[in-house]
Amino acid sequence: MIFDSLGASFIYGFLIRRGKLSGIADIDIKKPIFFVLGFALEFGVLNLTDKYPIIMTYRAYIHFLDYLMLFIGLWYNRQNKYMKVIAIGIILNFIVIFVNGGRMPVSINALNAAGISYLVPELQKNVIPTHQAMTAATKLKFLGDILYLPKPYPLPKTFSIGDLFIATGIFLMVSNAMIKASKKVKI
Repeated sequence: MIFDSLGASFIYGFLIRRGKLSGIADIDIKKPIFFVLGFALEFGVLNLTDKYPIIMTYRAYIHFLDYLMLFIGLWYNRQNKYMKVIAIGIILNFIVIFVNGGRMPVSINALNAAGISYLVPELQKNVIPTHQAMTAATKLKFLGDILYLPKPYPLPKTFSIGDLFIATGIFLMVSNAMIKASKKVKI
């Protein structure tokens, strides 16, 4: 959802509202290394599990470390009103992931409705380190990946309420930075 949100913010802020791309450089993110580390850990867990099967054994701890990095980054940026929206999403995702053993529960019905049922067998095999199939035992189902975007959306997907908050915060931060930059008075 992050890339979808960035794309939407460029379309809205730059193309529709005639903002300036240079406004993105004005976004003040303190200690961005914590966000980079958090996303790097997530990327590593998703993409290195086949090469390093031990990741599956420690996935919950790695995922916790991932969120710890994000929480530290959010703490340093707590004055940013858009980061507050993003923080709500990260907290919601953290809650549902950790009450369910360290992985995000995904609705099989949402996957089918989104037209991405090819992901169902992998979820049911329980081999994805960051996600798991939603079952009767899943806690806080309403916070899991139950929402979906089907075709004709170019990248059909499932997502959570937390993801929606994160995407909204990113969209607002980036598009408003571009719009604000276009309104600066030139001297």
